Amino acid sequence: MRITLILTTIGAAAGFAYASVLGCDTVCSFASSSLNTTAYGAFAGLVLAFPINKKIKKK
Repeated sequence: MRITLILTTIGAAAGFAYASVLGCDTVCSFASSSLNTTAYGAFAGLVLAFPINKKIKKK
């Protein structure tokens, strides 16, 4: 569970950083809002955490 929270937080921070540094204003729907990219980043971190959790539980 701890790995899931850590990777989700890292993903959210990466999404927010992307919106702050490289995000576009209104043209692209993905990066038009820092909230959108933060949510997408958190989801990506969550998706990456599931296989890692399965590997740790098998050991």
